[in-house]
Amino acid sequence: MTPHQYASIRAYVGFTDESTEVLRSFHPLVAPKARAIIDDFYAAIEAHPDARAAITGGAAQIARLKTTLLGWLDSLLLGPHDLAYLEAHSRIGRVHVRISLPQEFMFTAINRIRKHLNDIALRSLPLGSPEQAATKTAVNQVLDLELAIMLDTFREDLVDKMRARERLATIGELSATIAHELRNPLGTLGSSLFLLRKRLETLQVSDPLLDKHHARIAHQVQECVTMTTNLLDLAREKPLTRRATFVAEVVDETMRQIIAPQDIHIHLNIPVGLQLYGDPDQLRHALANLIRNAVEALPGKGNIEVSAGHLNESIHIDVSDDGPGVPPELQRRIFDLLFTSKASGTGLGLALARRVCEAHGGTLSLEPSPVGARFRITIPEPAADAQRSVV
Repeated sequence: MTPHQYASIRAYVGFTDESTEVLRSFHPLVAPKARAIIDDFYAAIEAHPDARAAITGGAAQIARLKTTLLGWLDSLLLGPHDLAYLEAHSRIGRVHVRISLPQEFMFTAINRIRKHLNDIALRSLPLGSPEQAATKTAVNQVLDLELAIMLDTFREDLVDKMRARERLATIGELSATIAHELRNPLGTLGSSLFLLRKRLETLQVSDPLLDKHHARIAHQVQECVTMTTNLLDLAREKPLTRRATFVAEVVDETMRQIIAPQDIHIHLNIPVGLQLYGDPDQLRHALANLIRNAVEALPGKGNIEVSAGHLNESIHIDVSDDGPGVPPELQRRIFDLLFTSKASGTGLGLALARRVCEAHGGTLSLEPSPVGARFRITIPEPAADAQRSVV
């Protein structure tokens, strides 16, 4: 939602600075009852199977979410209801989108909060007084504003997905044709480079300049091979071949594909014995795209860390770097198909990596980081009975 749209919605529901002051005055009456409101809110979620399905982290996640919701309720009443408020509450909406919370539950959740707040106004303020009427009006206005913000995050997601599908439909057939046509000459180049290297070794010819240019050509050929592979993967839906696999094996085999400058150091922090249930080939492809992306983001030197662990009944693999990071204005677009901020980028790597993660029922996200960028692959762990059958 743009600042102009936010201002327009505020005007439409009649929300003003006076509304903020009324809500701030109401906050002391709500604060003692806030914990009970939140407990009732999550009791209703836990009682409904479809709503509960969006919360995969069990009791521990619900405990964290209760704390978050308490903060949200304070922010709702205390404001200030400015552009910083819009951005903070939009982030909450995007979390709802990311965990696939059905929109109908978002509507009913807001209305459950509305009922509690209106009940407090009814019981705690003089019946029929101007203060009570103004409070109920302000509560309804701010919750209508909140609904508009939440709905806009769902709209953003829908528009992004439609745009990605349109682009995929446009370039799918063409990209597959081009990739197939390029594979033959690239294969010939690769074979010729290999034979040339062998011939030089047989003749015992050693020339540093020749070696340097040979390595450059080989690297560029590999880049083109990677690009054609991405184009082919873009044009087809490759089914998953799932199996239990050690994360360390996926990472180690991925690292064999990575060529990084001497001054870029890649550190691995993978727990021994950590397993996931997925397609190791496709996950290697996704992870390789993330690591190459991190290498390209660094100015010729720096550090990259690949780490993994358990998180909310899922396995996560993080790729972090200490580069310049992703500018805030680009963060929502970096996963869009064909979007790139690099002069020589294709806009395929992150889009394809996200597709692999979503095919596994997981996510690929850009996580907050004090320095550089941190991308996180999250793959759900199988249920206990499935786990026994694959380990």
